Amino acid sequence: MKRLYPLFFLFLLTLTACGPKVYEAPNMVATTSRHQVIAIIPPSVSIKGRPKDDPAQLEAAAREDTYTFQREMYSWMLRRKQQGKIRRLEIMDPETTNAKLERAGYTIDQRGLTPSELAAALQVDGVLITRFNTSKPMSQGAAIAVGVLLGAWGTTNNTTVNMDLHDAQEGMVWNYDWEAKGSVFNSPEDLVEALMRNASKRIPYAAK
Repeated sequence: MKRLYPLFFLFLLTLTACGPKVYEAPNMVATTSRHQVIAIIPPSVSIKGRPKDDPAQLEAAAREDTYTFQREMYSWMLRRKQQGKIRRLEIMDPETTNAKLERAGYTIDQRGLTPSELAAALQVDGVLITRFNTSKPMSQGAAIAVGVLLGAWGTTNNTTVNMDLHDAQEGMVWNYDWEAKGSVFNSPEDLVEALMRNASKRIPYAAK
């Protein structure tokens, strides 16, 4: 039994997460219960990087991570829906979401629409808007964009995430702030899994 202690303390040293801050609007339950279709907007991604990194390369890496995070969040919600852990709700696929947004003049470089305008352009009941701040690129494509391998950044990644759920008419009804750092957050899949697993305890669409 004593052999487990070093592993336990090693885990504590390599993974720390601050308790999330959650906001729920008074009308959240009534409003989200009417939602039939929602969309995941391409997240805003900011990479702190290292002092020697080229800002243009970091922007290219952030662009790559944006679409990777969007796909991972969509996949996560789809799996939970199939498992019955999220109520029957249509989640617009990223390809359709991004194509409709582009036709409306909204891109990750030109984010000029309000949440209500985004919902109207997509013809959905709600939009999930997320902001990621990381200390290094997360996806392999993003790492390539700055000309390095993921291992060259060390083992620890510091990440803060802010996630809002906006109703098409009522505005923001839910907000989730999450901060974590650790050696386990070295891929988009692991980061989104940890984020959404924690958020699922409070997300309005959780199956009762």
